[in-house]
Amino acid sequence: MDDNVEECPVCLTTFDDTLRRPRNLPCGHTVCSPCIDGLKQQGAITCPTCRASHAVPEAGQFPISYITEGLIRRLRRLASLPAEPGKQAAPPVTRPAPKATTGFSRKAQSLLQEQEVKVLAAIRSCQEEQSQLAEYLTTLGGWSSRQQRLQDEPQTLVDQSKSAQEAVHREESRVEGRQEEVRQKEQQLHAALQSLRTAATRQEAYEVIEDTDLLVEKDSQTEGCLGVFPNVHAVTTVTRVGVASHLLCLQVTPLATVAEASRAALQAATAAAAATQAALKAAGTAAAASGDSSLPAAWAEASSIADRLQALLAPPLTAEDLHSLTQRARGLVEAGLVFAVHDVKGQTRHARISLEDGSLYLHSLQAQVLPNFIATLQMGKVVPAAPPCEVFLDLAWPGSAARRVVVSLPQDTPRGRQFMLLCSGQRGACYANTRLFNVMREGQPGECVVGGDYQTGDGRGGAALLPHLDQGEYWQSGKAGAVWWWRWRGDPARGAQFSITTRGVQRGSIWCGVFGQVVRGLEVVQEAAQHRPVTEVTVVQCGVVLSR
Repeated sequence: MDDNVEECPVCLTTFDDTLRRPRNLPCGHTVCSPCIDGLKQQGAITCPTCRASHAVPEAGQFPISYITEGLIRRLRRLASLPAEPGKQAAPPVTRPAPKATTGFSRKAQSLLQEQEVKVLAAIRSCQEEQSQLAEYLTTLGGWSSRQQRLQDEPQTLVDQSKSAQEAVHREESRVEGRQEEVRQKEQQLHAALQSLRTAATRQEAYEVIEDTDLLVEKDSQTEGCLGVFPNVHAVTTVTRVGVASHLLCLQVTPLATVAEASRAALQAATAAAAATQAALKAAGTAAAASGDSSLPAAWAEASSIADRLQALLAPPLTAEDLHSLTQRARGLVEAGLVFAVHDVKGQTRHARISLEDGSLYLHSLQAQVLPNFIATLQMGKVVPAAPPCEVFLDLAWPGSAARRVVVSLPQDTPRGRQFMLLCSGQRGACYANTRLFNVMREGQPGECVVGGDYQTGDGRGGAALLPHLDQGEYWQSGKAGAVWWWRWRGDPARGAQFSITTRGVQRGSIWCGVFGQVVRGLEVVQEAAQHRPVTEVTVVQCGVVLSR
């Protein structure tokens, strides 16, 4: 086709100045006007030469290639010129024979045109199939790469696990060797003690005292167990692999994403051990004595191997690290290893902290089995004591996955404070796993859903957590998304119940006792109000937004 620039690459017909004018595509290739019209599909056209897709211009047609038309006219003139004396005439330009339509009947001409349309349609079908096959081949290539990572990435974890196992075995050998040394030393000290007690003469007593001094002095010069154990390298290696293994066990994603999860797990594990990385080059006691900041502060203060081990396994994380989201804090949070701890009625509970869409979320407190190597912070260090703040409710119902509703509590009111406590679970009671139980003014302006009965779930319970709830400075609102106490000046036995307006009112009655406003996810509450029965709508999780 490159040799016959005067031909359309689709229909192989010579361009002309009337019906089959050459038109340029943005990719640089040229196609005749009828073929371009035939290739248009849903406002776009795929170049038959390079397969590039182009949007059809607003004018409805691509620009005419005047250069191509000029070149064709020039070729025609050159072909018609007589040869100069002494020079051989240039060979004529090969062109396809023009359609011999003269002499054909109208029916024959019509049949030819219909057949041409069919051929063009078949050409478009081939081009479309080639495009689909090329796209599918690209997809297969991506799958092939992921399958290769399925083999490579977990193998990395296996190799690191073997390295950790070897480090553990070396540490076991060192401990066993040290145990034998200490046992022999103890035997020598017992023998010296017996000699001190059984000395018969003055000379013998002096000799025993001198031998005992040498033995005790030698023992004081040797490194104790804290000078040798634990080996920082071994502990850090085991920690990294343990975190990575924990994350892989938590994966509920399809098999195709396991490789990515494995890579993320290893990266998060490395971040989790970042506080002790520099300690790999330090020599245990010497590093602690020199005030090596790469070791946890609790390392130097530890009085036993267990205390030092704990300092390495659970390096402290500060609230400042969390709120500023340092690299180490981000790695720990993304690995699911950061929890807030709080004592509720004498029982220790933990609240997971997650990072989603650039925001930190503290989930409600739960009594749960925690993974190893976690970092904990006191609840009071990360959660505000009272509003203003933001809280969230995750709503779900049959056929709908859990979706988040974020509520702003802009003022410190008794009901706003109680709402925050019920979202975090700091007083024991919690909105998690409760259900909506009513829709008021269904389908009308001022429609709202009612929930918050953490006791009976049907509207008969939900006792208040705080006294004097009516004494706050509340406001009125008729807007959709208003969060308010629908039993204003009502029964304190139901004081934890709340309502969220799903349809605003233009005028007329507005709701009193408003203490919050939905700032994200109002559409989730509106859809929940349409679900029947509404009692199937569950608050599957709730908590406090720590940052945005």
